[in-house]
Amino acid sequence: MLECYFCHVRAEATKRLTSEQGRFFVDCGANPLTNLYADLQRLRKNLPTPPVSLGRQVFGGLSCLSAPPSKRLCVGAGFTAHRPLYRKWRNVQLLERTSYILSQAMGRQATQPTEEAVRRALTKEGWVNNTPSVQDVVRGWVAPRDPPTCSRSLIRSISEQSWRGLAVRDFGGEKGKGVVATCPMDKGDVVCDYHGTLISQAEGRRREDSIYRFYFQELCIDASSRCDCHPEVDTYGRFLNHSRKRPNLKPKRFDLTFPDGPRPVLVFFAMQNIKVGEELLWDYGMTRTSFGGEGKDLAWLDM
Repeated sequence: MLECYFCHVRAEATKRLTSEQGRFFVDCGANPLTNLYADLQRLRKNLPTPPVSLGRQVFGGLSCLSAPPSKRLCVGAGFTAHRPLYRKWRNVQLLERTSYILSQAMGRQATQPTEEAVRRALTKEGWVNNTPSVQDVVRGWVAPRDPPTCSRSLIRSISEQSWRGLAVRDFGGEKGKGVVATCPMDKGDVVCDYHGTLISQAEGRRREDSIYRFYFQELCIDASSRCDCHPEVDTYGRFLNHSRKRPNLKPKRFDLTFPDGPRPVLVFFAMQNIKVGEELLWDYGMTRTSFGGEGKDLAWLDM
């Protein structure tokens, strides 16, 4: 608004004046202003206002599967230069596809994918155009940053259950609650832990069935109910939903030394850059055919 004023309104109004002293803000007649706010409001009303969501019309539906914007859409949204916008759109989609293929080709421990695994993931998608190369996908892998076993900030976050940038959202219906990001997260960031009562795997199997148990090696974390150390807190880890096809988190075990002694913990890492409002998902490692087909009626296991 001010740029418009100085480059056009003021420049045109004062070009015939021999002196601009005392006329820093002027009206269309080059008269000094007494109420700057009122004049700016009049200027705002008289100038055409561009649509608020120009970019949103073009980039709002961008995903790995969406088609590029047409020239008609770009021009209709106010972008007269179609080709630069088209190239920008393709570049952004290429990054999205590279990140997605990485998430599909990585191992369960977020290890660097092999070229063969990347090639299989690309073949499965069947993309014809704007497809990342196998080499570019492999080069895009970044090793998760392992938290040091003496990290005070990590130990404090687990002890206090104070995790940055997370919120529980009720999606309604059969899905119920889940966790979304409230701030951007970078690939490799520690997101939260799976918090609960640490018991043996045998004890976990003896207890009543629950989906809020995490079995790893010979141990089990039972998050079926609030833990004794945080009786008034609904911890985030137990609300993380499953996705076999599009997970963005990976769990990893660490042995940390707490004030009351060492104990194993399960920490979730971001597998890719995560946007604000994006749901946080991880692969439970089960399908409808697992455990003798006990979950054959649970369609969400294959999502």
